[in-house]
Amino acid sequence: MAKRGWSKSLAGFADQVREEELARLVDMSEHHVRGVIYGSPKDTSRFLANNNFSVNSPDESYDPEKRDPSRTTTLTNARIAMASLRYGDVFYIVNTTPYGEMLEHGHSGQAPQGVFQVAANNAREYANR
Repeated sequence: MAKRGWSKSLAGFADQVREEELARLVDMSEHHVRGVIYGSPKDTSRFLANNNFSVNSPDESYDPEKRDPSRTTTLTNARIAMASLRYGDVFYIVNTTPYGEMLEHGHSGQAPQGVFQVAANNAREYANR
């Protein structure tokens, strides 16, 4: 007679699910980050450099002197924040430049469709693949 029951412990299964969900969160965060960074207008690079990345609480800081024409520092900051992600965390991408809302509503020839909504739509499509 076959033995009935679980072949693996439920705790082990739960750990595996948590690991898979965390990997998915990091992957989706990376996709969204790249969409925001590479979709940000780069005229003065002030908007781009003031994209803030944080875990579990939004970073609403703003530095009018901050620039990142190569996008390297901004991407590095995002990856540092993502490295601290744990299962159940919330990943925030915030931009508080005074003109950020105008850019999001298409007031830039470099980003006529905005930045954040375009990145969110692309991330949603990516997730559904």
